[in-house]
Amino acid sequence: MRTQRCSGLTEDRVLTGVEGFDALIDGGFPRGSLILMAGEAGSGKTIFSAQYLHHGASKLAEPGIYVSFAENRETFFENMKKLSMDFEKLEQEGKFRFLEYAAITEKAVTETLTNVLSEMDRLKARRLVIDPFTALAQAFKDPIDARVAIHTILGKMVRQAGCTTLLITEKTSGARQMGLGIEEFVADGVVLLDMSTKRGHLTRKLQIIKMRGTRASSEDVRYDIKECGITIYQPPETKPVKRTYDKKLSTGIKGLDEMLGGGLPQASATMVAGASGTGKTTIALHFIIEGAQRDERGLFISFEEPEPKLIHYGEGFGWDMKGYLDKGLIRIKYLTLEPDNLDEQLLHVRNLLREYQPARCVMDSITPVEKAMGEGDYVEYMRRWSSSLAADGITILFTAPSETTRPVTDTEISTFADNVISLRDLELGGTLKRSLTIFKARGIAHDRDIREFEITPKGLMMKKKLAGAQCITRSAGRRSFACEEAHVAVEHGQTK
Repeated sequence: MRTQRCSGLTEDRVLTGVEGFDALIDGGFPRGSLILMAGEAGSGKTIFSAQYLHHGASKLAEPGIYVSFAENRETFFENMKKLSMDFEKLEQEGKFRFLEYAAITEKAVTETLTNVLSEMDRLKARRLVIDPFTALAQAFKDPIDARVAIHTILGKMVRQAGCTTLLITEKTSGARQMGLGIEEFVADGVVLLDMSTKRGHLTRKLQIIKMRGTRASSEDVRYDIKECGITIYQPPETKPVKRTYDKKLSTGIKGLDEMLGGGLPQASATMVAGASGTGKTTIALHFIIEGAQRDERGLFISFEEPEPKLIHYGEGFGWDMKGYLDKGLIRIKYLTLEPDNLDEQLLHVRNLLREYQPARCVMDSITPVEKAMGEGDYVEYMRRWSSSLAADGITILFTAPSETTRPVTDTEISTFADNVISLRDLELGGTLKRSLTIFKARGIAHDRDIREFEITPKGLMMKKKLAGAQCITRSAGRRSFACEEAHVAVEHGQTK
């Protein structure tokens, strides 16, 4: 246990039991601190505080007290039991107290707080929740008296007992003030639970306004209320790249490797962009299978094609998909993304990466992520995700759609990709051809030719350079005038 003093608080941390929250505040609430939790009705304040008390009493031998000025004992116990928190059992074991009070007057405030302190001493409580604190503060006629009560009774007495306290207060939608507007000034920490409707879907975000003596996250963090209570969905951590890699990873396509000067640099991020049917998934599968053939683990995250379809597709090229799956050299995970499950699914992806620890990773395609998340959030998420994988030495390839009239390099997602490969269908001389262009390859002296390719029974095969074609990176391909003239001459048996 750390006991060094910092801003009047000990460095001993109090784990909340709310998944993902403690990492935002340097490991937990500082022991003995006074924390204000504000939010609209339905934002999850009571659930958060219940998880905080239940975790302490059931897991850490830290008894807790819930002081309620709103919800009665039976309702609280019943609602929390639905979330797998049995407070009745904890009460019988002497680890928990539920203190219920009706509306009180200023004269009764001292008696009420004295009773609470007495119960704390009897239970040897280390955790306390007052819900809502507004009911207690409103008993004072003068706000300054309420502020003094918070500072002297709750601040000093509770802190000296080493009891970490949550004050729950309401916040009106759209209002900047929390509770009576005085609590946040005397509290050691302020946590805001916010709700908004975006594209017809309710979005919950948590913000840590302040946390004395703590390196706290300054970002808005998404959270949700599930069967097990509140879960915090942290965005991917932006990690500094501490080392560089000289190794290049083969894509599994000989001609493409040659264009890239040997392959994709390890820990780089590559975007393969193209319209539907141009071969994006084929290249992604080549990349994963090539790794398996070299005993490198590959994780294929698919948001569009289910696993059986991808296995069938790969076996059509003669690859031993089931064999690689059985050996654990590749893993395919199909996920369907919707606005109401987005954070949960992306958290699942991150857990898979942590558990499986692949050398190669594919995300095919990122379109559902953008649709579910929104363009601004999606670009930042992908930027962080790529940075996190690069720091762990993982090479990522993701596929994305592109319009035939818009250059790939105009898209925001291409700005942080190390390599950008564009695939296009072209109509030249009355024949539909497929073309591949490397728009960008950071740190690589890459081939800038426009190369033709075909998808054969053995996979993608690179062909020769497409000569005499113009404007195919921005619009429908066409031959140059000189080339067209030469073509007509040859057809008529003439030479030039």
